[in-house]
Amino acid sequence: MDEQQLMITFSVMSFSVLGLGSIALSIATYVGKGNRSFAIITAAATIFLGGFMYFVLSPQGIVPIALGVIAFVLSIWPNKRR
Repeated sequence: MDEQQLMITFSVMSFSVLGLGSIALSIATYVGKGNRSFAIITAAATIFLGGFMYFVLSPQGIVPIALGVIAFVLSIWPNKRR
């Protein structure tokens, strides 16, 4: 593996962890009925960074994009009314 491939692999891993954190935050705000604005912002940032990676660096950026889309959908999903 050369340095370019190592940088791409590290970027995919770090943005994927950001996506997993966004999903966890979206679930926490859904269950706890908290403010969803930060969950939406982190999901959008994950989508943006994954898109940048996909178009500039490598097609492996689709993984953070998918995680960001899941987090975004979870963050805007309406709460259940009791």
